[in-house]
Amino acid sequence: MEITSELIRAALGTNPTLTLLKAYSRDWVLPLFAEHLEQLDGSVSAEWFHERVAEARAQIRDWQGNVTPAEHCRDWVEKRWLETETLNGRLRYRLSPHTLRALRFVRELVEGETTVSGARLGSISHAVRLLADMTNPDREVQVRRIDQEIAELHKRRDDIASGRVRLATLEEMKQQLREILAMTRSLPADFRQLRTMVEDRHQEVARRAMAQGSPKADLVEEYLRENDLLSKTSQGTAYVGFSRLLSSRQSEQLRADIDQILGQAFALEHMTAAQREELDSMLSTLLAAELDVQNSYLRWSASLRRFLTRAAHGRHQRLISLADRALHAGATWVQAEPGQRYVPQDVLGVGPLAVVDISQTQLWRDHGPQEVIVEVTEQRRTLPTEDREALRLAAGTSPRAVGRTINKLLASQSVVIGAEVFDAIPAEFQRLGALVSLLDLAVVHGQVDIDLVETVRLSGNRGSVLMIALPHLAFDTPVPTKETP
Repeated sequence: MEITSELIRAALGTNPTLTLLKAYSRDWVLPLFAEHLEQLDGSVSAEWFHERVAEARAQIRDWQGNVTPAEHCRDWVEKRWLETETLNGRLRYRLSPHTLRALRFVRELVEGETTVSGARLGSISHAVRLLADMTNPDREVQVRRIDQEIAELHKRRDDIASGRVRLATLEEMKQQLREILAMTRSLPADFRQLRTMVEDRHQEVARRAMAQGSPKADLVEEYLRENDLLSKTSQGTAYVGFSRLLSSRQSEQLRADIDQILGQAFALEHMTAAQREELDSMLSTLLAAELDVQNSYLRWSASLRRFLTRAAHGRHQRLISLADRALHAGATWVQAEPGQRYVPQDVLGVGPLAVVDISQTQLWRDHGPQEVIVEVTEQRRTLPTEDREALRLAAGTSPRAVGRTINKLLASQSVVIGAEVFDAIPAEFQRLGALVSLLDLAVVHGQVDIDLVETVRLSGNRGSVLMIALPHLAFDTPVPTKETP
């Protein structure tokens, strides 16, 4: 879409990011958002944030006005600087994607980093090469390019092995690190914007359904499919590709590369603790953001599906439609033949109402609060088989059961290792829960050696054998099991 001067002029007055940046209160609102909400993945309670708003406002010299913190937040929600959600019946706040974009813009100005760098130019070159391959229908050209890349990689490998290629300088490493962190900082705002678009799209569908009446059940899926954000917008298409990348082997390679970076001297000597933490949590942050969008989509889709298919909504729309038709017919009748009319039949089926004096007629009477008696009948039925099996499995893999096994082995030997304990547990309880209980007991009451690894086999009905590696565990004293006398 071409960006015209009219669109720019309209955005200056309507775009929430721009209205925040030029707002009179930006001097204290932007720092407030940056300090308390920017780094959070989720939301904060309304009561807690109202206190932070009051503290920030108290630091403003010569503050005048009697606006409460709750009124401030309500105004920010209306301006789309904040978003709200309800969790366990309580109101919570989170930053909108528009505010995240404004904070990112301010941080880029403060940091003063240029967008011209070798790392960014390399990313552009790689993207251009991919686009060239995508737009070229000639497969032979793509094959020749891949052969050329393979030859270049072989030459580079030989140059590195022979020492003809210099190592990267410290400044180049720092520039690459800044480039990586700069690109990842923009992703939370993008994910937040996509989640907001999902919610807005489904709310729009619900409003249209209310206006048009509830469609039939076979139209519901079509309604949702036509309004599926993940397949109808450019952001949704990018999100699907990003999700596919996170679930592929490239994410494993990304995790391995991050571990390699953090294990080098460069990370210890030239990276701050905040940079190391940001790089280490980058993949988990991306996965959490992707899951948040998916959960929002599933939650709103389920809510919308229930709304469109419930029978009460259909009856409500039918009643409104019948009432509208009756009023229209009555108006047409009165206009054609003015005067009093009598309908002999009981159209509504409520029976006749003999009225002598209308002032004495009571169509409804409030009888006050009603007494409700709740009777509970005892049911002596046994638990279902699957519930009994689940309880039995939980008891057999609990810390108490594993502790009893450890103490039983210690009665005949001085030291017991973790693999011996796991083998001594009954086969039906050799599950992951038993390993977790064993690790917990070793951390508190035993010894853990992460340099040595033990391998155990989990039980259960599986198509293939599942082996689990765990650190070397040892126990030389009995474990408290809180046995009752």
